[in-house]
Amino acid sequence: MKKVLTALTTAFLSVQAFASEHGEEHAVDMGALWKNFGFRVLVFVLLVYILVKLAKKPLLDFLDKRTADIEKAIKDAQEASEKAKAELAEYEIKMKGFEKDLETMKEKSLKAAEAEKAQIVEDASKQVEKLKAFAENLIESEVKRAKVQLKKEAVMAAIAAAEAKIGKELDADKQKKLLDEYIKKIEVAG
Repeated sequence: MKKVLTALTTAFLSVQAFASEHGEEHAVDMGALWKNFGFRVLVFVLLVYILVKLAKKPLLDFLDKRTADIEKAIKDAQEASEKAKAELAEYEIKMKGFEKDLETMKEKSLKAAEAEKAQIVEDASKQVEKLKAFAENLIESEVKRAKVQLKKEAVMAAIAAAEAKIGKELDADKQKKLLDEYIKKIEVAG
């Protein structure tokens, strides 16, 4: 308020100084000037007074509310920042745990893969041994069967030769007896 009055007084004095410098030709009626100036100052002071009376409380309420809102926003932001920092620290701890778990899982997977590889190699070796034993048994069986077949063919050839020599004089019992004796001789020789 003091600043306003000082500004108005300065303006009035400058108008008066101007008038005194230019003498009579620009003479200003000082009474009318004071009256006009006084009226304007009075209107201005009344306007300022009315504005202060009417707008002071809503303006102060608005400013107080705005200040409270800003303080609340700052407080909320600080709380959110602290919460975010706490969550970040928690996630970092979890990430370290996950990295450790991941490394453990990786090691377990490698061990399991090695164990499975060893099992597969062992199973394959067993299968090879089984196939080898089966092949040997099959070969041995085929050899025995071939020997029996050869013996039969040899006996049949011998019988055919004997029949050709002896003729048809031998009956079935004699033929069987001769055949058994011949098989025994071949088995002893084989």
